[in-house]
Amino acid sequence: MLIRTTQYRPPVAIRIANSTGGNHKVFLFVGFVVLLIFWSLWGKGVEQKYYDQPQTWPSEAGKIGAEILFSGTGNDVSSLVVGRVYQGSPAWRAGLEPGDKIVGLDGKLITTPNQAAHIFDVSMNNTVLAVTIEHDGRNVDLYILITDHARPDKTTKCRLLTKPQKIVVAAIFLILTAVMFFLLYKNIGSRVLIISLFTGLIVILGFLFKIYSPIDAFFAININTISLLLGMGIIASVLDQTGFFGSIAFKFQQVAGNSRLKITVLFCLMSYVLSLFANNLVVIMIIVPMTINLAANVGFDPRPVIIGEIISSNLGGASTMIGDFPNMIISSETGIAFIPFIANLMPICLILLGVLLVILKTRSHEFGELVNKQAHPQKMTEPRLTSKDRSVIRRALFVLFHMIFLFCLSEWVSLSTSAVALIGGLSLFLFSGIDKKSLLSRIPFNDILFFTGLFIVVGGLEATCLLEYVSKGIVFLSFGKVWLLSLVVMWSAAFIAAFLSAGPTTALLIPVELGLGMQPPHHIIWWALSLGVLAGASASIVGATAGPVAVSLIENYSKKYRMTLAGGNTLTSSQFSKIGLPVMFTFLAFSTVYILWMNLFYMN
Repeated sequence: MLIRTTQYRPPVAIRIANSTGGNHKVFLFVGFVVLLIFWSLWGKGVEQKYYDQPQTWPSEAGKIGAEILFSGTGNDVSSLVVGRVYQGSPAWRAGLEPGDKIVGLDGKLITTPNQAAHIFDVSMNNTVLAVTIEHDGRNVDLYILITDHARPDKTTKCRLLTKPQKIVVAAIFLILTAVMFFLLYKNIGSRVLIISLFTGLIVILGFLFKIYSPIDAFFAININTISLLLGMGIIASVLDQTGFFGSIAFKFQQVAGNSRLKITVLFCLMSYVLSLFANNLVVIMIIVPMTINLAANVGFDPRPVIIGEIISSNLGGASTMIGDFPNMIISSETGIAFIPFIANLMPICLILLGVLLVILKTRSHEFGELVNKQAHPQKMTEPRLTSKDRSVIRRALFVLFHMIFLFCLSEWVSLSTSAVALIGGLSLFLFSGIDKKSLLSRIPFNDILFFTGLFIVVGGLEATCLLEYVSKGIVFLSFGKVWLLSLVVMWSAAFIAAFLSAGPTTALLIPVELGLGMQPPHHIIWWALSLGVLAGASASIVGATAGPVAVSLIENYSKKYRMTLAGGNTLTSSQFSKIGLPVMFTFLAFSTVYILWMNLFYMN
């Protein structure tokens, strides 16, 4: 007798293991991502408990962490004054002190404590309110960043040291950090190796000086930024491996034809658009080889176009929350949602993109033409997408669309954007249909390790109280004017980023900005930081991580296509600066007008 049986289907985990040859690295990676998802959701609470900072203060203190009371006796007219201010609260960080008389809130006259409490309570988290207080007979505006939790004070151990000890410790940490950045600037050896060495030194010395323990170093890592980088990196890797980016670049090449102006405009536009959601390195590694191939066919020097592509990718990265490292770091640390980045940064970045194209048109002649116009390059062929590739692309774009949709909702439903990015990336990693071992080889683990070490080094500087003094110095230079504070931040960030690169500059300045005693409304200080880093990253070949990668591609592909470029088959720092420096100062000029307009618009 025949017995009909159903076909056995093993569990999902076993099927995944079989599809990857049982590679344990895949399971380790999946486990790592799952841990990051849990930490993205609940890690902040763990950190608050470790540093013994309350998640919330008493309800009577409201969102700002300060009591608002009536004052006045007898014939005196009653007025609103500040009562107790809780340490670490938004009011404490803004400089509000017990006894301060409150005149107005957010441009409105305030007459009762209930009225003040209502304005604070209905304000959304991560918004800034202007508090007008009476000080020495005149009205002064303080700006409070609204949040419902205290930011842990990580300098308490340093405050226990004597003043000479503080100076010695701060000097040692500062020297180590300066040497590290010098080695990174000179590109001496692997940047991951350099950052690992100095991370170890910082943690060891911090432990010996009893100001920065290994646990402090762990909490200094911005897990949300790492998670965003990893989640978006998976999606970009999937699209890259299927030939999606290459296919788009080929279609742009067909439209551009042999017109150098069209080539410059279209390839810069493509760099900008792709960098809105994909890492700059992925974009540059796809576009630069195609630019060199096209230049060899047409007969022009590709270096000005490639410089334009690098700067355009910087502009694309600065236009959204997920475009590049600086905005990822800003979003993770401040909680600013997806839509405000686009609403406040994309308009000015599109203007700057137009300015860049004008500069490229006027400065490209300085590079000259090809020395040999008799090159015989290989003809560019269209990437062939199989039916499987097209299916994977549809899945990846489906996941990306839904991630962006959830990013847009995060401001209203309190979604963790880093958890959304990780869940989307993990689902694509498991079910895209692409070989998982191949995907692992494309994920930017070196960038993740680099930024992990960088956060630890910056955490060490913060533990010495050094960054706190830098914050006070910036406030001093602004003379109490919030518009001037924004400009000081932006211009400082630009000059630092030109030497240290965009990501490290942002990581270094984030704790400085968070420690400022005053904050302009509507996140203007963070838009100023992002625009300053953008300008500086466009000034030098080391300003953006894509710069050195582009140089390597030029050297390799010029040999492949038998091209000879004036001044050598490379892109030097001085050649980049011919375009980069005018771009930086022009960007800063336009951004200065934009930031001043924002201050004027939001504060009137």
